[in-house]
Amino acid sequence: MAEIIGFCNIATLPMRVQGSHRAEMVSQLLFGEAYEIVSQEGEWCKIKTLFDNYEGYIETKQIVLMHPSAYHECYAMPMIADSPTQIYDKTRNCSFWVPQGSSLPIRNRQSHIIQLGAEQFEIPNISAISQHADFGGNFDGMIEKTALSFLNAPYLWGGRTIFGIDCSGFVQIVFKIMGKSLPRDASKQARSGENITLSQARTGDVAFFANGDGKITHVGLLLGDGKIIHASGKIRIDRIDEHGIFCIERNEYSHSLHSIKRLL
Repeated sequence: MAEIIGFCNIATLPMRVQGSHRAEMVSQLLFGEAYEIVSQEGEWCKIKTLFDNYEGYIETKQIVLMHPSAYHECYAMPMIADSPTQIYDKTRNCSFWVPQGSSLPIRNRQSHIIQLGAEQFEIPNISAISQHADFGGNFDGMIEKTALSFLNAPYLWGGRTIFGIDCSGFVQIVFKIMGKSLPRDASKQARSGENITLSQARTGDVAFFANGDGKITHVGLLLGDGKIIHASGKIRIDRIDEHGIFCIERNEYSHSLHSIKRLL
């Protein structure tokens, strides 16, 4: 079967577990993210994202195609929106905002234009994006600043934006902005990286948490000084120790520590 590649040409697009508006949203595509079409089932298409190989369904009418050669040329090292970024849609003569973490497959920094198939977009403020972030020797500060930009964003199962995000989506997007690709789900994220202890941990290390059966069900980013930022009701900061996350507001432990990994 020939490779059929599409991309998200709007701010965000829900991916569902089945081809129905009533089906659970399992993830979201952000602007510029590309996907392969696996199959078409009437008004719905099953897709696999090319950023993290995640599968789900989107509406057929939301499919926007590009030639595979354009994908292979532009997505080798796509620039990433560090913050909400305004995009001008030259095809439709209108502007809109895309969330941080969106992919901006510009051919080079001298160009403000994204050209994918028949779709053309312009980025008025190219300084708002990065190409696999240049940390300038301040990795801890950069990842903390990125994580804190999501503070108080509401929890949303399957979400990946400041308007609604889940725990693994939060960690994935922060790392995407920092230039590293992670799987979508916490259990798969936990298979990456190097095991470390809490005493060895630094800002940007990732903590995983398990339920009573030992299954990983939660993930968060360490901030140092015994603090963790994670999605639980909202993006929040709590305390962490060898037992797990201690919820400051409820004065009790909310999650049991499983492991800590260094992924960058």
